[in-house]
This record gives sequence, C-alpha cells and structure tokens, in this order.
Amino acid sequence: MGDVDRRIMAVILTHNAPESLARCLAAIAGQTAPPEGVLVVDNASSPAAALPAGDLAPIPTQLVRSETNTGPAGGYARALGEFAGSDFLHAWVLDDDMVPDPTCLEQLWAVASRDPERAFVFPVSQQADGSLGVWPSWCGFVISRQIVEAVGLPMEELFWWAEDTEYLQWRIPEAGFTRHVANEAVVHHDAVRQGRSIPLWKYYYESRNMLYVHLHVKRRVGWYPRNITRLLARSLFRERSGRVRRLAVIARGLSDGARGRLGLRFPIEPMIEDPDGPTPSDGGSR
Repeated sequence: MGDVDRRIMAVILTHNAPESLARCLAAIAGQTAPPEGVLVVDNASSPAAALPAGDLAPIPTQLVRSETNTGPAGGYARALGEFAGSDFLHAWVLDDDMVPDPTCLEQLWAVASRDPERAFVFPVSQQADGSLGVWPSWCGFVISRQIVEAVGLPMEELFWWAEDTEYLQWRIPEAGFTRHVANEAVVHHDAVRQGRSIPLWKYYYESRNMLYVHLHVKRRVGWYPRNITRLLARSLFRERSGRVRRLAVIARGLSDGARGRLGLRFPIEPMIEDPDGPTPSDGGSR
C-alpha cells in the first residue's frame, strides 16, 4: 500500500459512554493495519473517561480531558487541534459509538494513500437499524494534516448540530478538497445516546445552527425548507405533551440563528448511554 508516509492517529471524542468507548478502542486495536497512535478526548464525562488496560498495547495512546462539555463542535475542534500539533500525518476521526470492522482502516488507507496530502476518505456506515450509507459526519473518516492546516478547525461556537455540515460538507469541499469513499471500509454506528425523548436543548441548537449555516455560511436556501419542516413536524407529532414549549424553543433558536448569536446559549443536560438502544427519529446522538 505504499506505507512509507503512513503515520495515522486515531482520534476519538467521548462523552459519558464508557462501554461504547471500550468497544471502539478494542475495534481500533484489532485492526489488520492499526493506527500508529490513538488520541481520546474526554468531553467532560462523569466520571472521567479511562482507557481500558492492555487493549491498545503497543499503540501509543493519549487521553486528554475537557472539564466542560463543549459538544461535538468544541470536542472535535480540540481533537483536531491536538492532531495538528502532533507529528502524525493523518487523522482517523471517530465518535465513541463507532465500531469499525477489522479491515476498516486498511481499506481507508488504500484509498487515502493514492493522494495522501489531499486525503479525505469516508467509510460506509451501518446504522443501528441495519441501514447502510455514507454519512459525512464524525463516522470514521481519514483526513490529511494538510487539509486541517488549510481550512482550520471546526466551529466550536456551534456546540451541537451542523458543526459537521459546516466543516465536512461545506468548508473542506469549498477549499477544493474532494470527499472520497472507501466502499470496502465499514463502521457500525451504535448511536447509544439516542434516547426515548428529545430534550429541549436539542431543538434549540438544531433550529439555530441549521438556519445559521444556511443563512450565514452557505448563503443559499438548499434543503433548508425540507429540513425545518421535518424539525417542526417532529416537535409537533413525536410527543404529545410539551408542544407549545418545543415550538417556543425552536422560535428562540431561529431568532438567534438569524442574528448569528452562537455559543452555549441554552442550558444542556448530560447525555448518557442508553442500554435499550436508539430511537430512529432522534435528531442526533451527542
């Protein structure tokens, strides 16, 4: 595969999911072509995340912790910042509820190594319901150091929702880097934080960030009418009680999104692993 320049750091963001993190790390250690290093960023887990003994030996592994939950936006900004400050050439970026197949990284690198300085390669994701797709999110893609240095880090002020859209689906392609797919590379998405009900704060950040990205970043309508219609329908019909409050929260999010008022502006609740599994209609897992 031409491994002369192969120096890959697996980068995992975790929050309150010790069992999922252990599965993810065990799958990383079991790769046919494992990464040369592993970085785990603990996004204010309670209790603090810990590395399982022995699984990753002899892969050099680092655990760094944020005492504040900065959401996936801030968490991946820190993770990719740590990567950019290291001597690794590529990052393999995973959420903690991803379980890659044993050959996943080998297959990703087979595509990435064709043009390593511009490598931006995604696996195929199998969702908890068995469906397969390519999701341009934090689902086990490989990205080169040169791309991160060229485009910068994710927008941590988005906190949750659309931070992957802005970074992976918009900013990187707009900078001229093409997204590729390794069709033989597969990750399994456990989606362990998709609970039985959607907390109010998710409605706020989804409505705010969705509008912000379309209005201030993309500056085009695109799929916004369809997406906001789905959000409104979910707020009205998914649960019977609390509809008026959910609509008020969405209205607040839309107001802040239109005015570009970002950051952590609505109180959040800790997310934990759901042992009973996800519900398909939830808007996100983190």
